[in-house]
Amino acid sequence: MKRILAVTACALLVASLSAGRQDTGDVEDVVPVSATIARQRRATIKDGYLVVALLAQQDGRIDADARIETMSFSGLRRRLVAEGIVAESWSFDPAAGLERDVLAYMAASYLDIRPGLLTSLFGMTRRYAYREMQFRSLMVQGQPRQVVSGSELLSVMTRVAAEVDLRNAEKAK
Repeated sequence: MKRILAVTACALLVASLSAGRQDTGDVEDVVPVSATIARQRRATIKDGYLVVALLAQQDGRIDADARIETMSFSGLRRRLVAEGIVAESWSFDPAAGLERDVLAYMAASYLDIRPGLLTSLFGMTRRYAYREMQFRSLMVQGQPRQVVSGSELLSVMTRVAAEVDLRNAEKAK
């Protein structure tokens, strides 16, 4: 619940900063990375990896001492492959647009969503992950190959964080 409040507070901060913001060039130094990503019309693969890695660090899946915000793309990729969140076979350009099915795959892997009977034979695919995330209301309808905005990326990962919190609360009971 605390994480949901923190993410909501961050979203409000982003909204207030971007509503009255004028491009002066020096504001970027004090704005959190999530606020910078939220303003982007087109999220990149690197943005996706960064947001997922930051969430994994918050959850204790990645060492708290790691400097995620300043990590290179290859460093982020190595961390996420080690966590099983990103497929090792992926060779995306860090500047490429983050498509919904790729985001869905990372989110489903993060949540450890297991595939159904048919897909268990062939492994999880980006298409299956996208359909599953829509079914669970963690992602909105749209084309699987559509590039997400920064705010959509953060919205999906906020829902993932809320799902993790729910699971942890159920385990604690």
